Amino acid sequence: MIHLVYAFSPDNQEIKSPYSITRNLYNFLKSKTDIKYYYWADRGVIDVKPNDIFIGHPHYDVGTVTQRTIREKQCKLMCTIHPLHTASPEHNMPFDELAKKADKIFSICGPYWYDTIDQTSFASWKPKITRLDMAVDGNHFPYLREKFNPIGSRKLVYIGSDMPMKNLGYLTSIMKGMPDVQLHWYGCVAANELSRLPNVETTPPVRLDANMARKIVDECDIFINTSNSDANPTTLLESMAWGIITSCTKQSGYWKDPLFTNIDLQDLSASISEIRNLLNIPNEDLMIRAAAGRQAIETQYTWDRFCNTIWDEI
Repeated sequence: MIHLVYAFSPDNQEIKSPYSITRNLYNFLKSKTDIKYYYWADRGVIDVKPNDIFIGHPHYDVGTVTQRTIREKQCKLMCTIHPLHTASPEHNMPFDELAKKADKIFSICGPYWYDTIDQTSFASWKPKITRLDMAVDGNHFPYLREKFNPIGSRKLVYIGSDMPMKNLGYLTSIMKGMPDVQLHWYGCVAANELSRLPNVETTPPVRLDANMARKIVDECDIFINTSNSDANPTTLLESMAWGIITSCTKQSGYWKDPLFTNIDLQDLSASISEIRNLLNIPNEDLMIRAAAGRQAIETQYTWDRFCNTIWDEI
């Protein structure tokens, strides 16, 4: 028996994470063996048996099921599963006691956080970690790129919130340094310095259906993410699936991969130069990169790979 604890319900139909993680992982494991599902905010302790396997997303409340079950029970295999990024240790250090007791840690994180964990307060976790790449369903995020806008009229896009980890102050500085370039921000919920810039257009949170995806792809060419501590933003993969070119900090989790142009949090002028280079690449070269990004979505960032990585470990 597998006991799985995650967010929301496994019968949800949402395409964004973490809803999509719950649905895809639950259905995969259900096709393999007996499974019971629990909501991560449920309270109490699960009565696991000696031969059971427990896989749980921790909750910050110590009375919830993952917290209590790992601390108080034993079974064949105790595993945690959750996003990991280390530049903001307060997000994950509350799970340190669970990490010490767990047999395995499934870390949803880009390679940057795993590759650099030895120099952080999470170094002791590394021997237990299996790194998971986020995934998207290519059927829900179809390839839409037919051409890029002409050089001189290309636009940037950011899809997401203004949570502190998204580091929009740095994006504001980039856009101030590029007054001739337009940014469209999808997901703006309140006015701030970025939203008030004359070269920034804002749209409240929207459902990323086919019509909205087509609109974003036709308008915008380059996705920009300036996170300072972010596990594995799914919006980068969703944009890549559509055919948008991706640029991001290594602190977004993605690095040493030519499909993600890294911009430097410590060098504003270099970041602006990188973005300008992308905006001036010939259409045919961008189309080659867009096609390569789509191939990665269909071969690397898949739910089969995500779920089979866990299955192989348990």
